[in-house]
Amino acid sequence: MMYGMVLVAILAVMGGIIAYIGDKLGSKVGKKKLTVFGLRPKHTSILVTIITGILIAATTLGVMTVTSRDVRTALFGMEALKAELNNLSRDVQTKNGELASMRSELESKTTEYNSVTAKIEETTNKLTEVSADLKNAIAQRDQAALALNKLQNNYSGVQKKLTGAQTEIDRLQKLKSDLESDVSRLNELTASLRKGIQIMREGVVVYRAGEVLATSLVQGGKSVEETQKDLARVLYSSNQDILNRLNIQDKKLEALWISKTDFSQAVALITSVPQEVVVRVTATSNTVYGEPVIGQINLFPNRLVYNDETVMYIERVDIRNRHQAEETVLAFLQKVNHTAIKAGILPDPLQGTVGSIGGSQLFDIINKVKRSSGRVEIRAVTTQPIYTVGPLKIDIQVISLN
Repeated sequence: MMYGMVLVAILAVMGGIIAYIGDKLGSKVGKKKLTVFGLRPKHTSILVTIITGILIAATTLGVMTVTSRDVRTALFGMEALKAELNNLSRDVQTKNGELASMRSELESKTTEYNSVTAKIEETTNKLTEVSADLKNAIAQRDQAALALNKLQNNYSGVQKKLTGAQTEIDRLQKLKSDLESDVSRLNELTASLRKGIQIMREGVVVYRAGEVLATSLVQGGKSVEETQKDLARVLYSSNQDILNRLNIQDKKLEALWISKTDFSQAVALITSVPQEVVVRVTATSNTVYGEPVIGQINLFPNRLVYNDETVMYIERVDIRNRHQAEETVLAFLQKVNHTAIKAGILPDPLQGTVGSIGGSQLFDIINKVKRSSGRVEIRAVTTQPIYTVGPLKIDIQVISLN
């Protein structure tokens, strides 16, 4: 708006200036009686006026053409504008036709959409009903699963108990079979042993309950077959010793009876430990002539108890007379025996001793104590490495403290 008003003002001022100049020129031409192209002064004045009007119009159009795109378009692009307008009109008509077709299609789609919406609502309602049924079915399924799981757990528990019971039954049946076999073997052994004994002495006890029949070392950690062979050799050697003691000539008789269960348990234990094992066979009860020796297998780990030349016990006493020396030495030996048992050496079950000392050696020790009257120190020193299996071998040293 402001741009148009400025343009009009500029055109008015320029038109006024040009008209004023033309008027002055016309007046001068008229006064001076100038002529152009042989025309009369009056006509020349008119020509100047006309030229001035033409200049005003041309200037106006030129300024407007330069300053306004619309004026340029109106002057020089009207035909093209008309052609474009016609094309736009045809396009508008085409678009109107397409719009009418699209409106018709939209109405058809709207109808179809309404139909589909109705179906969706119907399907949604059915889906809601089905979801409710499905939810109830899932709840019922979960309850059934819980019940099934509980039933399976109960079944598993019963199955485990049944398996355990069956295992126990099998074990008891095997034990019963082994016991029956042991009883049969024992009866046969008793009969054979009585036949093999040359001199029968009724009621004479040849082995006491707990008496050691054999002591041997077996290496643990081997296979079951190797361990069975090693243990069988120990029992065979013990059986030969019994036959010799009973003065039985038939060395093939089985004087020693060990239950199969005891033997199997011993084999299993020996194979499970990777170290040397002390195997001690003892009599389970008093045995008289004419009866087999019923034994049992006792196992102990064989470990180093004392190194060589170890002072295992020391005692300092004050010897006042010769009679006291003997009592002191005997009491000292009992304390040494107790110390060795406490350290881990296996004692004899009947005597409770871990070794023995010769009569002459004992006599020499007592004499040494007698000769060292007054305060003396008695030491028990090992003469070799001592293990659990024993026996305890020591040297008794007597040192005078006077």
